[in-house]
Amino acid sequence: MMTIPSPSIEYLQHPPIYIERTVSIGKRLVIIAESDEGPLYDPILVHSEDMASSFFGNGDLVQCYKDAMTFENGLQAYLMRIESGGYETAFSILEAFPFDLLFINSIQFYKDKEVINCFLEFCKIKESKGNLVHGITTILDQNLEDISLVFKEIEKLTHDNGDDLIEDGKYLSLVSDQIEAKNAGAVYAGILASLNPEISPINKTIPGVTLKKEYSKEQILRARSAGMVVFKNTFKKGVTCTSSSCAVSTNGSVHKHISNFRIAQFLINEISLELQSFIGMPNPAHQASSIEDIIDAICTEQVELDRLRDYAYDLEIDALYGIVKVKIEIVPIFSVHSMVTHSHVRIYK
Repeated sequence: MMTIPSPSIEYLQHPPIYIERTVSIGKRLVIIAESDEGPLYDPILVHSEDMASSFFGNGDLVQCYKDAMTFENGLQAYLMRIESGGYETAFSILEAFPFDLLFINSIQFYKDKEVINCFLEFCKIKESKGNLVHGITTILDQNLEDISLVFKEIEKLTHDNGDDLIEDGKYLSLVSDQIEAKNAGAVYAGILASLNPEISPINKTIPGVTLKKEYSKEQILRARSAGMVVFKNTFKKGVTCTSSSCAVSTNGSVHKHISNFRIAQFLINEISLELQSFIGMPNPAHQASSIEDIIDAICTEQVELDRLRDYAYDLEIDALYGIVKVKIEIVPIFSVHSMVTHSHVRIYK
């Protein structure tokens, strides 16, 4: 009887293949920091520590992403490697990149004023183009008495402009560096990116962390009033976020609560996305009625989802340049005051 040899089996290992994912509007987080390796100034979507390490090796960028996953493991985020001090280059590249939240590593709010001012101008440009964005960074000082300078700088972000009060601090969250062995700002950015816009980060348990610095009730109230994010240790829930204020010191301001900003952000970013279908279409005046229908439908849905109390909008048509500008005034569910935001679409005559 003839013996038939066993078939030869050869195993081949192919390089990893990453399937492209999409991130929901309102949760599109970008983290910018230095790294040991990987492409520069190119936002790459990751959803695991292994994936982040395969692109960027070790360094601050991957560590910030790991910290951002503290609240929700497997968090999706765009990682952007920058050169030392390359913030302005990053902002210029992100000007054309749609996102919602930006964690900025290794800057000091009251020292790196040029970077902060550049970021705020960047936010205004993004908003004028229909993409409302919000930045998060960490305040490294540990003593509230020592960061009185921070409070004074926050106050400077609010200024009068005729009859209007301009609050540039709405674009920024300043996070107290209280969490042991983690970047607290990255942790907070991950919390925001994990929650729907209408859900407040207040009193959400942050698993597996301890605080290296705790503040008294009076100090917490002072930080909250000034416009800073702080944490506390509770008996029932462990470590929680106890202040989610944007960098706005105006008492009772609609821009003070991060959830108000994120509701407006979701609304304007979704409208801008829907209006992209009008790019290249003829006759902007003729398209205005269809644009109104889209805005009405989106705003009505947000009211039904209990994100908005009320809304109003106005269209401005520039027939010469083929631009339709949208001004939207909303009353978020967490406020009785209105806030205004903008979008626009460029279409052909």
